[in-house]
Amino acid sequence: MPEDKSHKTTASPKESEKDTAGNIMTTDFIALNKDLTAKEAVEFLKGTHQEIKQPTQIFVVDEHETFMGAITLNQLLFASAETILEDFMITDIHTVNTGLDMEHVKALIDQYHLPSVPVIDKTNKLVGVINANQVLYLAKQDIAKTPSHTPAPTHEAQTPAHKAAAATHEAAAPTHETAEKKPEHPLAATRKKTTAEHGETPAHGVQKAAETKPRAKGVAFVEATIAPLDYELNERFWGWRPNDILNFTDNVNNSQLGVLEVTRRTVVALTERISRTGATAAFDENLENSMNWLMIKAGDYWFPSPESKYNDSLDALRTYMKKLEIGEANFYTRTDNLIPLLMAYEDLLGSCEENLVKTKEDDGSPVSFFKADDYFYYAKGVASALGTILEGVLEDFTGIIESRRGTEVLHHAIESCHHASEVNPWIITNSPLDGVLANHRANMAAPLSHARFYISVLIKTLST
Repeated sequence: MPEDKSHKTTASPKESEKDTAGNIMTTDFIALNKDLTAKEAVEFLKGTHQEIKQPTQIFVVDEHETFMGAITLNQLLFASAETILEDFMITDIHTVNTGLDMEHVKALIDQYHLPSVPVIDKTNKLVGVINANQVLYLAKQDIAKTPSHTPAPTHEAQTPAHKAAAATHEAAAPTHETAEKKPEHPLAATRKKTTAEHGETPAHGVQKAAETKPRAKGVAFVEATIAPLDYELNERFWGWRPNDILNFTDNVNNSQLGVLEVTRRTVVALTERISRTGATAAFDENLENSMNWLMIKAGDYWFPSPESKYNDSLDALRTYMKKLEIGEANFYTRTDNLIPLLMAYEDLLGSCEENLVKTKEDDGSPVSFFKADDYFYYAKGVASALGTILEGVLEDFTGIIESRRGTEVLHHAIESCHHASEVNPWIITNSPLDGVLANHRANMAAPLSHARFYISVLIKTLST
């Protein structure tokens, strides 16, 4: 069993000068040794870090505490028990050096929409983490001040793939690897730490805030639409599973079906409404292809295989996104476009909620143990994908949402989806509501019901 080596790390006085990463970082984070298996990591976290509330990202280090990458909590829980962390960790993670000034840290966080960023020293040792809300708070305090010096070019943001750059104090820019996030020996160099949330993006050198260009309207929404299904197809261990001949992992299968259904409904709304001026406007060719290819039955084996057509669909969405960036495609953030999308989500959540709370099937038979976990994981997949896509909605539809004072309502809906996606029992039990054991369907129904409620409130808010 890994031993706890939690301790605070203090940067040297030189590195911890005012308004540098070393000064504003926190040393509360979680790091695990790359040689731990998924099972050992979960057992260690359960035994040692119970006070940490639902971390979504965990850092991975080697025996010298050198930063290697990161994993998400969902990744860890879905991984094969004997898979070591190094085999499924995310390596393409932005980091900053302890001496980097706050202006450049803020530029990096703003440019790539990072909730947090790991801090490393000159030896690539992980020493802390900076949360976006910290930087925002400090920036507001210093907004009236003029920077008194030009940041030295020796402290560029780096990624672990370029450790040599840290030694020479040059900026790192690794290639766009997307080893992701979710699932899927032992001694962990472990720290007691709070977590950074999911934020894996291509690594680039830090640009000054003045050079950061705002993204085209619609790009965030399309990226958020692509991300959940792309992960299930290309980055989850064992890939797309609903059409496997041997069905060993029905829990993941049903979760993937939930992700697919959210993606389908989103792309339909994007194709038929959000990308068009009205009913007489032509469909965008890429979006129309994307929508049609997503309708391939998930359980088909080939001719065509769903994996190939779903990937074709995502490629078509990427093409549309590139056209948005150069002004050759349309994305209309009108209320009459957003409301039908939210209504589709509300209907889907209502269907999930019914399956989670019902005690009998349509034929009158009780809900079996085997069907209970199917309903549970399908709803979990829906919540996981929906939470991601609603964040894209929040970014690209922010104007109309803020004008109707709906931002807080949407935040509540997103948070409820995240709560649902983080319900991770080892075994799904279907006990009576007043029984000794849990009824995990009912546990899942609670946050989903909240998400549906807040989406309903947002629809009414936008309608008035």
